[in-house]
Amino acid sequence: MNKLSLYEILSFMVPGYILISIVELYNQLVFSGNPLFNIKSDVEKSMLYLALSLFVGLAIHIFTFELIKLSEKKKKIFGWYNRIVYQTVQSLSKNNEFLIKIIPFLNKEYRKISKHDEDAVKESKAEYYLFDIAYFYLETNDKITASKNYQSLYFWFRNMFTISLFLIPFSLIVWLISFSDNFTCEERCYALTILIINTILIFIIAIITRWLRKKFVTKVLYSYYSIRIHEIDKNKK
Repeated sequence: MNKLSLYEILSFMVPGYILISIVELYNQLVFSGNPLFNIKSDVEKSMLYLALSLFVGLAIHIFTFELIKLSEKKKKIFGWYNRIVYQTVQSLSKNNEFLIKIIPFLNKEYRKISKHDEDAVKESKAEYYLFDIAYFYLETNDKITASKNYQSLYFWFRNMFTISLFLIPFSLIVWLISFSDNFTCEERCYALTILIINTILIFIIAIITRWLRKKFVTKVLYSYYSIRIHEIDKNKK
């Protein structure tokens, strides 16, 4: 990897950097501690931040994927998480007029290309692995760039939502602890401010995450549909 792409930066590095920065913020403002990374050289500090941000971001990303898998298995307990950050193609296609129009064609192409011996779904319902076929078709044919930009943004906000989900109870606990004699009034105010900001942001992030998921899925299926239509027309000529 010669350089980090927008995908790696937004999906992994930015969430990792933000989480490290929040930890540093708590350490200095609420707990009045010394900087965690007290390195004299700016270059060394930047390299350390870069490496840690990537490591933490990847850990968050993997954890989010595992949480989505768990949500699919334990729908009664964790199903709400998937409904917020991970709408399936099948659920998205129900309320999208454009997808409803192209799904029958995409299903037909899916069965032709995948050669799976599975029962066909209803004409208006997307095949279960349709999105995967479309995504990897675009990637293989080097047509994924525009869709991947939406994917990068979606992963960024999905990972940020997961971070916020755990930061809110942590922020609440820290704020309650700040009422002890070991904390000053100023530190207590900082703890409350961070708690309020986290609580407000999680609702905003949830809305943006759902919107980006819808745009990402639609972009992939629309791009795949457009390419296949043009290829079919070209072959007929």
